Amino acid sequence: MFTNSGINKVFLVGHIGKEPRLHNFTDQKEVLCFPLVTNETIKKNGDNVELIEWHNIKIPKEVAASGTELLQKGHLLYIEGKIQTRSFYDEQQIKKYKLEIIVVKFQVLNAVPVLQEV
Repeated sequence: MFTNSGINKVFLVGHIGKEPRLHNFTDQKEVLCFPLVTNETIKKNGDNVELIEWHNIKIPKEVAASGTELLQKGHLLYIEGKIQTRSFYDEQQIKKYKLEIIVVKFQVLNAVPVLQEV
């Protein structure tokens, strides 16, 4: 019935943290990259605590082509995608890892910027 042994699917709603930029990585096609900020409030020891998370977002150029002009810092965005870990070596030749969200579908929910400069 299933051809895979697992599911890698992510849904996020958050604000674009920086102006999206087009990157050309050596091992991939051109992608639009930017951080997405999500926040949630949880109860901890009876107090409300806000959790803020920054996600590294990559939208392949062919997926972003239809709505690139809509993507600006501060916009509220809904995305669907998958989690991918990329490894690379820094200047001291130490292997590092970066967790990224590869987007397959997105929709701008609010085109009014609400974030201030970080």
